[in-house]
Amino acid sequence: MSAFIHHLSYDFKSGIRDKGKLLMSYLFPLVFFALAGSLMTAVNPFFKETALPGMIIFALMSSALLSFPNGIVTAREQGVFRSYCINGVPVVSVLVIPVIGGAVHMAIVSTIISFGGAGLFGGAAPSNIPGFIAAGILSYAAFAGMGILIGTAAAKDTAATLLAQVIYIPSIMLGGLMMPLSMLPEGFRRMSLLLPSTHAMKAFTGLGGMPAGSPIPWLSIGVLAASTVLDFGLAAWIFQWDPRATTPSKKAFAALLGILPFAAAVMIGFGT
Repeated sequence: MSAFIHHLSYDFKSGIRDKGKLLMSYLFPLVFFALAGSLMTAVNPFFKETALPGMIIFALMSSALLSFPNGIVTAREQGVFRSYCINGVPVVSVLVIPVIGGAVHMAIVSTIISFGGAGLFGGAAPSNIPGFIAAGILSYAAFAGMGILIGTAAAKDTAATLLAQVIYIPSIMLGGLMMPLSMLPEGFRRMSLLLPSTHAMKAFTGLGGMPAGSPIPWLSIGVLAASTVLDFGLAAWIFQWDPRATTPSKKAFAALLGILPFAAAVMIGFGT
């Protein structure tokens, strides 16, 4: 346990010194929050209904999908993981410790967005704060699992970036961040079930009671939970200490398996 805590402390301090991580964890989401809050509330009155959860989800995605994958690829290419292997660091620690460190940053950013969104832009506040926090934890775990899986599956930085953007960009456009999911055409609403942000938004609004009395989206909660367990399990399965030990077919297969919970959601077609 002492080794785990020491590793966690080292990773957290390294993250604070990493300007790229700080950019994706703080500056990028908070600047976007200020710009979107000022602009969208003026042109789209419905944005106030989704402002808080939408901007928090944006911050979670920015940290998990734009930071974790490249960090894993870089550490593997620079031989950091090889030194971990030599010193007996378990795979679980390598995969989980960056997620725990990132959770601290996301808790700070989410708190700023929650108070700022309600106070500055009149965003709808959750009626169930513990449920809202639970939705944030579950959503972060799901996005973090995807980021970790992308990093372990990608051979290069460019591949990691492209894979992350395949999820990131559609999630902003169709995942309910900019407008309520109910405003999307039926076909796009069904397609949005492939995106983690859609289920995260349902979790936030349902568990957070936005509006009060909203039904709890058990299926979306199940999809996020299943995705978290599956992605971390697949990442541990294909994890490699050395960049020279490549098994591209195994990695591609694992990446495809990662979409199974969301594909099942589309087949069920709930929430449409």
